[in-house]
Amino acid sequence: MDLLSNRVKRSEIVAGDHIYSWRASFIYSHHGIYIDDSLVIHFTAPPGKLTDSTNDSFCSSSGPTSSSFPGHSSSSSAPGGQQKTCPHQRQRCGSRKPGSGVAICCLDCFIKKGSLYRFEYGVTKKHFRFQLRGGTCTTAESDPQSSVVQRANYLFENGFGIYHLFRNNCEDFAIYCKTGILTMDEKWPGRSGQIASLVKMFPEMGAKYFSSTKEAVKERIRKYGTDIGVRDDVIKVPVEDMDSFHRGLMPA
Repeated sequence: MDLLSNRVKRSEIVAGDHIYSWRASFIYSHHGIYIDDSLVIHFTAPPGKLTDSTNDSFCSSSGPTSSSFPGHSSSSSAPGGQQKTCPHQRQRCGSRKPGSGVAICCLDCFIKKGSLYRFEYGVTKKHFRFQLRGGTCTTAESDPQSSVVQRANYLFENGFGIYHLFRNNCEDFAIYCKTGILTMDEKWPGRSGQIASLVKMFPEMGAKYFSSTKEAVKERIRKYGTDIGVRDDVIKVPVEDMDSFHRGLMPA
């Protein structure tokens, strides 16, 4: 790993690692869980299912759509929503259940033309505060690697809900796989450090999506901070209970 970044070599990652790769000249990064055999489970908007909340997706596997950054367009699926063939001839690359945003891709397709980075868990608060970019580390501890892979495979089979840029994106997916943590407050961002950083820098963005006033957004930032490791609006949810959690059936 580089001294000043989380960049790693392919030979250094193991099953259960939360990995990411920067896109569009380091504007945003795409996240996933490495499951071994050069395969990654990640979360995107399903092909052909882009909505208002996903048209400006930072975390799509192919990059933002033309509506978010001029000159870029989505290329994860062929016309009609059919998945394109993996250019690297990986047999499971592109696999996903019908209508699901959770997919398997090969490491080459995940990285594209960028580099490989590993998200850090259990960092000190000092380390977290000195990070230049959000979405690279957390003070929260990771669960055992075997549990991480189990969650990722379960979500591949059962889904991870509806993709939403601010509340349920690729980084949220990877962090849940690593920690089992979900957010209880649906009026505030999910677990994504990228999004929390953006809202902190641009409160008007948060006001647009999460509150009627900029002051309320600023108060949320002061109260919860930006890291899931110190926020008090999160709860640990077994992967088998995710559906009950989202339907409000979990015991208090």
